[in-house]
Parts: sequence; C-alpha cells; structure tokens
Amino acid sequence: MNAYVPREIEFKSGELSLKGYLFVPSDDGPHPCVINNHSSSLRPGGAQVSRPQLAALMMAWGYAFFFPHRRGYGNSPGIPVADAIPASLGSKDYDTQIIQRLDEECADVLAATAAMRATDDIDGDRLALSGSSRGGILSLLAAVEDDDLRCTANFCGGARQWADHPALRRKMLDAAAGLSVPIFLAQAENDLNPAATAELADELKRHNKTHECHIYPPWGASAAEGHLFEINGSQVWGPDVRRFFDQHMA
Repeated sequence: MNAYVPREIEFKSGELSLKGYLFVPSDDGPHPCVINNHSSSLRPGGAQVSRPQLAALMMAWGYAFFFPHRRGYGNSPGIPVADAIPASLGSKDYDTQIIQRLDEECADVLAATAAMRATDDIDGDRLALSGSSRGGILSLLAAVEDDDLRCTANFCGGARQWADHPALRRKMLDAAAGLSVPIFLAQAENDLNPAATAELADELKRHNKTHECHIYPPWGASAAEGHLFEINGSQVWGPDVRRFFDQHMA
C-alpha cells in the first residue's frame, strides 16, 4: 500500500532554491509523473503543503505526483504574489503586472519539470502538467515552452481575469495557437467565467490542436465553489482526465 507522505525536493529556478513535494507509487519505477501547478491561493507559510488528496488519485492511476511551490508561495522563497501584483483586479496595471509575474512563474514550472527529468524514480520521458486557476494558465504556458511533455491539463485558467484583462487573454490565446502538446480543458459551468475555457477551445480548434474541452455541470452552490472544481471534484472529472492521461502518457 502507498504511504501518502511525500518527500521534499529542492530544485533551482534561476538564483532561487524552490521546494516541491513528490509522491511516488510503491511499485517499481521509474514512474510517469503529473506535475501539479497550484493556484495563487498557496500563501507563504500556509497549511496546504502537498495536496495528498490529488496525489492519492494519481498514484492509484499509476502516476507519481509532484507539487512544486513556485517563487513566493508556500515554502519557497521569493516575492509573494500580492507584492508582485499590487494593482487592483480589473485595472490596466494589473494586466501588465500579471504578465510579468506569469513569465517568472512559468520559469519555475519549467524548472520543476527539469527536476523531475533528473529524478531517478521518475520516467522523464512521460511527464504531464496539470493545474487550476493560476496553475491552469501556467500549465498552458509552460507546455508551449516544453514540447517534450506528453500532455497538459488546464482547469479554469484565467477565469477570474478573462473579461477585464485583454493582455492576459491574448497571451493565453496565442499560447493555444502555438501549442504542440495535447491539452485537456475543464471547467464547472458555474465557475467565475466559463468563456475562459470555451474561447481557448475555439482557438485550439481553429488551429487544429489536439485537445478536449469539458464544461461540466455546476459544482456547489456558488462560483467560488465552482472555481475549486479541480481540487474537490475528482469524482466527476477523474474518469475523463484518467482516460486522457493514459492515452497520451502511454
């Protein structure tokens, strides 16, 4: 039986030494690995460290699970996101600041991917990204930069910013147009703005990119609960994501 306790991994992103938490199935490896990208809610020194609930699911499917903390989040050093993006949501300055921060955090995701390729019990040729909200955006952006990934999954990336931040919206649409890695898009119907997923899917289709798009029924009683669909709704999305990962990670 698997022990649902990770080992801490330290990895370099530029001058920063970041922390991540790796769960590995108990059978013999090397194992394919899903790198899960957290949202902006992972605050420094907070209680959420490793996401064992998602790790247990991925290990049951035969995948290792790596949960890296990007710069300024959780147990990793760096400027906290609230300090890096002081502008108000909806403002032009926010649009500029989030683009700069995303570029920095994308480098952290790519560093985490490189770290997994250098880890003995991980099959570096079979890696996938996944993430929700800010982590979903980064699972798209990093997959454009690393076309050796097998696939990626974006849960509701950009839903909070889609309507009022054209620079971010354009960055994500351009990434969809340039993507060569298969991508799974998912969002609950009652999330903040399902257009963030639907319009990405339209762009992927327009450019003949390999993708699946699922707008699931409402999850919970509010948009805030709908926005947490990736973390809390695996009973619903699990079969679809497992089929997609198994198809592309084989």
